[in-house]
Amino acid sequence: MKFMGYPRPNGRVGTRNYVGVLAAVGCVNEIVLSICHQIKGTVPITHQQGCLTVTSDLAEVQQAIINLGKNPNLAAVLVVALGCESVFPEEIKAGIAESGKPVELITMQEIGGSIKTIAQGCEIAERMVLEASEIHREEFDASKLIVGCKCGSSDATSGLSSNLAVGEVCDLITKEGGTFLFGEVCDIMGSEQILARRAANKEVGQKIIDAVNGLIDRAAAVGADVVGCQLTEGNKKGGLTTVAEKAIGATAKSGTATPQGFINYGEAAPLNGGLWIIPTPGRGFENLTGLAAAGAVVHLFTTGLGAPEGHPIMPVIKLTGNINTWNKLNTHMDFNVSGIIDGTETIKEAGKRLTAELLKVASGKLTKAEVLRYDESMNILTYGPVI
Repeated sequence: MKFMGYPRPNGRVGTRNYVGVLAAVGCVNEIVLSICHQIKGTVPITHQQGCLTVTSDLAEVQQAIINLGKNPNLAAVLVVALGCESVFPEEIKAGIAESGKPVELITMQEIGGSIKTIAQGCEIAERMVLEASEIHREEFDASKLIVGCKCGSSDATSGLSSNLAVGEVCDLITKEGGTFLFGEVCDIMGSEQILARRAANKEVGQKIIDAVNGLIDRAAAVGADVVGCQLTEGNKKGGLTTVAEKAIGATAKSGTATPQGFINYGEAAPLNGGLWIIPTPGRGFENLTGLAAAGAVVHLFTTGLGAPEGHPIMPVIKLTGNINTWNKLNTHMDFNVSGIIDGTETIKEAGKRLTAELLKVASGKLTKAEVLRYDESMNILTYGPVI
């Protein structure tokens, strides 16, 4: 099982060869976007964090920013800072540099305003893109892949088709020594005991259970019941009555693999392969970012009703088992597994087809979100109040 990827100095392998222009704080998002609109080959990494949140959140945000910069899909990184943010831009630069890739930092308040900062950033980004263009794809086996997954705009077909196909991919990739990341605590709820029993050890299993209980407690603290309700109108429309009911089908994305460990949000996944659990939220902006920070270089996103969003750093493959969604939203959907439901294809057959598609995308085939440029929105998860 092979793919064509970009080698990185730290031994990791990318599926894309971007120069990342990364905001240290949300105040410089416009500068980041202006640089990226001017310089081809760059991607904007913007968010709304970096200042005036509680200390624990700031530490997690900074770690996430560093690991986003370390993602193997980025050949080089330009960090853009304001100058008075609560995260530490020099530490962000140093953290990203540990990966061995080129990284530079510009600060708006030091340079003297947005116009001068954009001009200087464009000069740096242009040079970085030219240097990155000399890196070429090489053949690697699937053990170098880090694959993320999630579901969004789910309906009753998700747990009966697309999630099951992703589970097949999980089993195939992990058997080859690759890494598969499964998150969304709300999609574990109701199946946490099953996942915990499959875990490599009791400690990992307990962390899975604790993550679910933590979400239930945080919701209860503000008067919400996340177990006995359905939080989205789309899920209700799609025939899913509760979050727990949705989770039973969603857990199928993890296949039959053994959870090897638990990665905190913002942390990077190890390179030793297997299935890893990461406590991402269900909302796509923070979810995809958490997986990208963990090192995912390609992503499988199941959807019943048709979620369109991608991510700036990693290609996101949209697959559905709902034939109506495939027909109506074909401009956004990459892969159709409705044959599982109508009986023209087995789950294993769909999983093998999807794995082949995954390897094509990892080797350079564009996803619909990339073609449509429906992939710039993202955010970083925080838990505490904005101060």
